[in-house]
Amino acid sequence: MRLLYSRSPWLLLSSVLCAACFQIREPEPADAASDWLAPTQIDILLANFTTAVQRLNVPNYERCFSGPGYRFVPDPTAAGTAAALFANWSVSEERDYFNSLRRRTAASATHQLVLTDRRDQFFTADSAEVSALYQLRVVQQDTAFRPALLEGNIRLLVRRRNNEWKIAGWRDQRTSGQATWTDLKKYFITR
Repeated sequence: MRLLYSRSPWLLLSSVLCAACFQIREPEPADAASDWLAPTQIDILLANFTTAVQRLNVPNYERCFSGPGYRFVPDPTAAGTAAALFANWSVSEERDYFNSLRRRTAASATHQLVLTDRRDQFFTADSAEVSALYQLRVVQQDTAFRPALLEGNIRLLVRRRNNEWKIAGWRDQRTSGQATWTDLKKYFITR
């Protein structure tokens, strides 16, 4: 019995110290990562991309792109006199324009992105180009940007690294008289 009492202060002290080792943290917002799936296939990458665009999930949108080598090539007619704006367009500009768009969109609003007529062309086992027609319906509150429907051809250069596919390049191309994704990026990067 004496042995038990002599160890009690040590047990109490060690349990208090152990409790300090485990700190409670704030939970992540519900939409931050819950929609994300490891993009081990191109289809999963495109699903992550589509979901991030529709729900305006900036962290997941940014996760779709690969680092320093990423480039966006705008539709030349939509870029117009602002072509220099896109000269060094990288992942940080993707994030900035998307954040600006999100800030000007009601919290309950969602966009609608539909990709059709998709074609994949593999260059190697870890590199491909995905080409598809897109229709993007945007719901935002900035009345100076009027187009609600954007459409064109999206050509994504995708690469696999560490068994995950990422977008390494993006070329936008006009296919009709509608506004394009380039128009959206051009407007919201400066807002």
